[in-house]
Amino acid sequence: MSEELLDSPAEALRSAYRTGEVTPQDILEHTLDRIDRTNPVINALAFVAVESARDAARASGERWAAGTPRSPLDGLPVTIKDSVHATGMPWRHGCAANRHLPDSAGDAPPAARLKEAGAVIVGKTTMPDFGMMAAGVSSLYGITRNPWDPSRNTGGSSSGAGASLAAGIGFSAVGSDIAGSVRLPAGHCGLVALKPTQGRIPHLAPSTMRSAGPMARTTDDVMDLYDVLSRPDDRDMWSLAPEAGALSRDTLSPNALRIGVLTELGYGAGMAGPVRAVLGEVADALRDGGATVSTMAPVFTEDADRPLDRVFRVRALAELQTIPSDRHHLVHPAIRQWCAPAGQYSATDLARDTDAVARAAERMRSACAAFDFVIAPIIPAVGFAADECGLDPAEPLAHCGFTAWFNQTAQPASALCFGRSDGMPVGIQVIGPRFADRDVLRLTKWLEARRPFTLDWPVTAAQTAGGRP
Repeated sequence: MSEELLDSPAEALRSAYRTGEVTPQDILEHTLDRIDRTNPVINALAFVAVESARDAARASGERWAAGTPRSPLDGLPVTIKDSVHATGMPWRHGCAANRHLPDSAGDAPPAARLKEAGAVIVGKTTMPDFGMMAAGVSSLYGITRNPWDPSRNTGGSSSGAGASLAAGIGFSAVGSDIAGSVRLPAGHCGLVALKPTQGRIPHLAPSTMRSAGPMARTTDDVMDLYDVLSRPDDRDMWSLAPEAGALSRDTLSPNALRIGVLTELGYGAGMAGPVRAVLGEVADALRDGGATVSTMAPVFTEDADRPLDRVFRVRALAELQTIPSDRHHLVHPAIRQWCAPAGQYSATDLARDTDAVARAAERMRSACAAFDFVIAPIIPAVGFAADECGLDPAEPLAHCGFTAWFNQTAQPASALCFGRSDGMPVGIQVIGPRFADRDVLRLTKWLEARRPFTLDWPVTAAQTAGGRP
């Protein structure tokens, strides 16, 4: 029974904890066993925190036995992305050039909130170099593989978080998202995720563009994690005041809502047929639920990605230059080659690009403001090969157009699997106005209940083998 619980919604596990049928220690050992069997195939865990996880599970077991769990996450195995600092765990930012860095001496806000809630952090998940590649490829960790098909990519940059959850390692995960990095792996791996309103989930370093974000297999589990992560933290200067009241677990009916369907940005490759078909099925479900559904006109009349891509190149080059030059060769060549032209940009070039991005973001915000919510694809194609850096190998963020603009507008955007093609999940986004994170999740939950198939999680070849000796 304990092994089966790893693939169940978290509420089933909490019920078993309440009755004493299983303990957090039992579930942790089954999780470690699954890591031993599965991680060699999918390569999702960058570090396994065996001893600290056992200590946390033991303390949680005592609380459950006393009937005093701290939160719905108490005793649940969870993971955090390599980029999230946690005391005593390595921080490498996906890069082999950082292999020598000392372990973290403190907890970033997401790690601190998880520990306060009693969650059992079993380890850290893989990511690409600097988080600047929307794929599961890293100079340090190698290739992270999709459990649905190990020859396919997980997306990125929260690549290991996506793969581990799809394989039943952990009940939720903390990723981070600067251009789609929780939504893209969720789309590739069949998960639910939320890129929150900037500032809603505190993180370090403070950013108006990057957010930590919850990922899980169900909307309810994302809601539980969101409740914990969204508690304010003074260390993040953009951290928002607490939301009023409790997060309702009731679905949000689309009846009488105005829903926009974003099918074209106005630049870049169009959606592949299977992706367009799934987005159409989502629109039909919302229409059947009473919403007024309208296709949006293309938002841009020019290639708005050019200045945004240059801003990201500058960001990557700035991080590269913090590394001693004799270690630059250890950074993934795709990242080095992509960001190299930024060395020729001037400060005024960056200022012009930053202004152009702000103007483009306002165009996107204004286009969305005509609707209560917007639905959109996550990625315009159904994935790509596991060893590829993206749909365009020369531009590792080129396929992030449908996700990246909602980091710039600071709008909350969820990811939900609503279709399949060629055996792989196809995800869509639900986008709301700033500060409407809870309603985005509630509408996502409404759609989840109307998914036209049962999502049976994949079982890798490694999971069917024997356990630890």
